[in-house]
Amino acid sequence: MQQIDFVFWPASARAHGFRGHVQAAQAGGFTSLAIAPETYLEALESGLRPEDMRKMAEDAGAPLRYLDSLTDWAPIRVPAECSQELRARFDVSTDHNFRICEKLGLTSILAVAGYDKGTVELSRLVDGFGKLCDRAKQHSYWIDLEFMPFWGLPNLSDAWAIINGVNPSNAGILVDVWHFSKGQYELDLLRSLPGHFFAGMQIDDGRKSQVGRSMFEDTDKYRNFPGEGEMDVVEVIKTVAQKGHLRHAGPEVFSLQADALSAREAGIKSAETTRWALEKAGVPVPPAPPKTAA
Repeated sequence: MQQIDFVFWPASARAHGFRGHVQAAQAGGFTSLAIAPETYLEALESGLRPEDMRKMAEDAGAPLRYLDSLTDWAPIRVPAECSQELRARFDVSTDHNFRICEKLGLTSILAVAGYDKGTVELSRLVDGFGKLCDRAKQHSYWIDLEFMPFWGLPNLSDAWAIINGVNPSNAGILVDVWHFSKGQYELDLLRSLPGHFFAGMQIDDGRKSQVGRSMFEDTDKYRNFPGEGEMDVVEVIKTVAQKGHLRHAGPEVFSLQADALSAREAGIKSAETTRWALEKAGVPVPPAPPKTAA
């Protein structure tokens, strides 16, 4: 198995803005960085140009590659239960997101469901996702479709219905350990599906019982770093990795615990715990950077 692209999805450093995300990615020794539409806008408003953002990330050893995220492939962008921060991320047109990709040199887009359960029929979802894939192919973008248990695409089987309906050459399903574990936990289905559709993962952990007032509050505030919760993190990673097509993986830990860390601390903590989980699952990970003083 080849060494993966070790992506920093900046959830654990969300309190620190783009400069903090770059600092966290460098501190953790990540090999690439994801950026959200609202982060891009905030960076522009702070005086950074797109070329500045690209150079900062490249100089830190973690070039920008991933857009997090796009919901405009479906007819509803934003669910009923949505934080202000996620609304700024989700309620964005495909045109605008593609412009961000072009300006920053991004090569991969995370597509998620912004609609609530039961609000959009499968035929419209297949049609919309197919059109997104066709448009992305013109720019050589890869699309990862992510399922989340609290909105309109709750389980792996729901994501597979769309991917199977489209059968794209430039898209697949991203498995987030928290979302997979909090949904129907379809491990047998995951083992059975074609491996070439599983190129990416987000690594996190959590409690099996609900902590906050809703599952959405739990995913936004109470995730755990890998190995610090109750989920079978290593088993899920191993199941995806054994398919032989895993190209990128990295942490995504939204939590109040992470919010209390400095950007550098968040990067190091995210990297150390995620490296542990990936290595336990037999996934080759870029080496950790040498220890330096804070």
